Amino acid sequence: MNPEVQKYILLADFLSNVIGENTEILIHDLTNFQTSIIHIINGHISNRKVGDGITNLILEYLKNESRDNIPFICNYNSKTVGDIVLYSSTFFIRDEKNEVVGAMCLNSDYSELEKSFSMISSFLPNFTKSFLINQDTEVKENLNNDSQQLTLDKIDSVIAKFRVTPERMTINEKTRVITELQKYGLFMIKGAVQEVASKLFMSEPSIYRYIKKIKRIETV
Repeated sequence: MNPEVQKYILLADFLSNVIGENTEILIHDLTNFQTSIIHIINGHISNRKVGDGITNLILEYLKNESRDNIPFICNYNSKTVGDIVLYSSTFFIRDEKNEVVGAMCLNSDYSELEKSFSMISSFLPNFTKSFLINQDTEVKENLNNDSQQLTLDKIDSVIAKFRVTPERMTINEKTRVITELQKYGLFMIKGAVQEVASKLFMSEPSIYRYIKKIKRIETV
């Protein structure tokens, strides 16, 4: 376990006693994306456990935003595997070299509170609950408990944009798929190249060659 990340375990335990059982608090150690969750409290909220992997939001942050030294992302909507919308915030843990090595995440479930306020508002028409979760707001994070499923979901979502099945895609279209997945950071996940190769009916060496070309372009 990264020692910088370990320091936050006690803070997580403290916050759980302050905030209560409707908020899930967890810590990711980014040494291993597939088993990044090293500490979790109230894991029943997202149905995750110690040993589960990272989320799409953390992966995107590592690829595209970590260099900007953004310390945290607050007050966004996330969604569980069971399609429950949560109110979430993530704090990114950095080491002495300013590298992101972990994350502490808070995910609050206000669904029961929503039901209570709905009942109250039926008796008090002028009552407002605007401070609660807006279900129409974009969901920024999917709280998957399986990094492989995260990989497959992202591949499928990118392929779906082309409105053509992979076996009928041109080389140019497949290259665009790989480029978008590289920008997303998907290939930082172990096994992603194999999954992409299978989905696009390509060989793994071919995928690696395209990734190298894309990386060269990115550094220009």
